[in-house]
Amino acid sequence: MTPIARVFFSLAIGVVFLGEFSAARAAIVLQGTRVVFAASVREETVQIKNESDAPVLVQSWVDDGRVDVPPEQMKVPFVVAPAVGRVESGQGAVLRISYTQEALPTDRESLFWLNVMEVPPRQASAENVLQFAFRTRIKLFFRPSHLPSNVDSAAQQLTWKVRTDTATGSPAKLTLLVSNPSAYYVSLGDVKLSFKEKLMTVGPRTVAPFSSELFILPRATAAEFMHASVRYEVINDYGGRRMLQKPLAE
Repeated sequence: MTPIARVFFSLAIGVVFLGEFSAARAAIVLQGTRVVFAASVREETVQIKNESDAPVLVQSWVDDGRVDVPPEQMKVPFVVAPAVGRVESGQGAVLRISYTQEALPTDRESLFWLNVMEVPPRQASAENVLQFAFRTRIKLFFRPSHLPSNVDSAAQQLTWKVRTDTATGSPAKLTLLVSNPSAYYVSLGDVKLSFKEKLMTVGPRTVAPFSSELFILPRATAAEFMHASVRYEVINDYGGRRMLQKPLAE
């Protein structure tokens, strides 16, 4: 097992423990909530800061959506430097993300994930002390040059439709279908169906370019959603949010 693999393995064990101890807090804070990597630039940077009172070891890498694959086994066209480093208490560091020029689609965005995992240094006198590892994972969008339209208009191009899905061998389900005809990923926060002076929350979602996503609706009939509309919260490149509303398509 390589040194990086050993770091990943020990940190992954800590993440398992994390779900059982909610009082623990992450030390490393990232500057933003997403990275937009334009094809026209050589690298993007992300600032991190250690807000704890002790130094921490930080490992950083990019994945392709597979959460449980160790970084040394992940084949993606991005390299993060430093891959492993120590950040002192109260100090910051800069992660540099470079594109290795492997071919990616040029007619649409591609989605990857930046991982920043931390663990406090082990103390010689702390043999029976449980240590916590935290992983922060944010979206990394690779944006080719000269895409049609612009990213700000992508959310307004979404279309919404309530339909009944009848998969073979399964009872019919009422679903909300959102379709994205643009070349950009659209990140949705709070999504609600508005009908008969009621609001039905259906949850967040990310809709890929030229793709659709389904929301399973509670027991209801399609007739209840006559003249309904969808209120949806859109998250932009900077983590800002705005609310849009559109009627359901016929």
